[in-house]
Amino acid sequence: MLSNVKNKEEIIENNPALVHHIYGYFQQAYPREDSSRMIDFKKSQRIEIFKSNLRYVIRHNEDPSTTFKLKVNKFSDWTDEERDRIRSKLYIESLNHDQPIESRGDTVPPEYDWTNQTRVPGAVTPIKNQHHCGSCYAFGFVGALEKTYAEIYKESGPLSPQQIIDCSGQGGCDGGSFIASFSYLTRNQYKLNLEKDYPQPPDAAQKQKCQKSDGVSLSSGSKGKLRYEQIPDGNEEYMKKIVYERGPVYVSFDCGERTGNDTILREVSQKWDHYASGIFDVPGCPAYRNLNHAPVVVGYGTENGTDYWKVKNSWGEDWGENGYVKVRRNKNMCGIATASYSAGIF
Repeated sequence: MLSNVKNKEEIIENNPALVHHIYGYFQQAYPREDSSRMIDFKKSQRIEIFKSNLRYVIRHNEDPSTTFKLKVNKFSDWTDEERDRIRSKLYIESLNHDQPIESRGDTVPPEYDWTNQTRVPGAVTPIKNQHHCGSCYAFGFVGALEKTYAEIYKESGPLSPQQIIDCSGQGGCDGGSFIASFSYLTRNQYKLNLEKDYPQPPDAAQKQKCQKSDGVSLSSGSKGKLRYEQIPDGNEEYMKKIVYERGPVYVSFDCGERTGNDTILREVSQKWDHYASGIFDVPGCPAYRNLNHAPVVVGYGTENGTDYWKVKNSWGEDWGENGYVKVRRNKNMCGIATASYSAGIF
């Protein structure tokens, strides 16, 4: 609607009727989900939030120095509090400064993508959506294990994050960790349900009473025992090797926050939430201070001379590049290599 218009920001600021018109299209594209975790705001207040975010997206995309683009999306009329609720209290038990486990010694190609390979068909399942539940740790955890399922059973098998949310004894929609999730899996004899057998609640994303603790076995007697390795803090070269040799890796990430007073964290949040395409690179994004999200690295490559990680998010296919984001590699961008984990039979 505004693609060929100059002075977009000024037009948006001085034309309330146009903003209302654009917001009407926005509401059709992104129908509001019913959730107890959403704040009851008047439409006029939502429009003001939307206008502010629309101007921000326009301003960012007109900056020729940026390496990525933003877009208006489902978060564009959410309050700061609502946006922060989908960020988890991500518990990091400790950082690993030990020497890495010896890898196979394979020659690592300059680029690799587990979403587009034939070594283990079904290693990466379709994008999931955590909705309004701060449960990224559960989605990241199963995302790091789905290659193991595909390897054992020779089929794609989306695993159930809801079982981790309900049954692992963590914070449900208020956070958790990789190690606590793996401890639950160990106690449960390495069994986890498929998503179709233990789905998310149909009405809203939430923690509920544990429904069942059985499931498929993720530990193969013939191939070995399921285990995990915490990748040494900041070692992106080793992480690249592990992604290629073993499969997708659970990572901890700082995707900012809106409700605090930290300028850089507010900026990171605004850019991450509205990410559209390109290589996400925000100078100054902290690597250790505010890890609050747990996506999955599924590949790596180089674009226009800049190295990146291909990252699978859990915010639905309508976010980012069909649910994915490219993140600057070899800079420990936003802590992507600070507390990362590889899980499988190795």
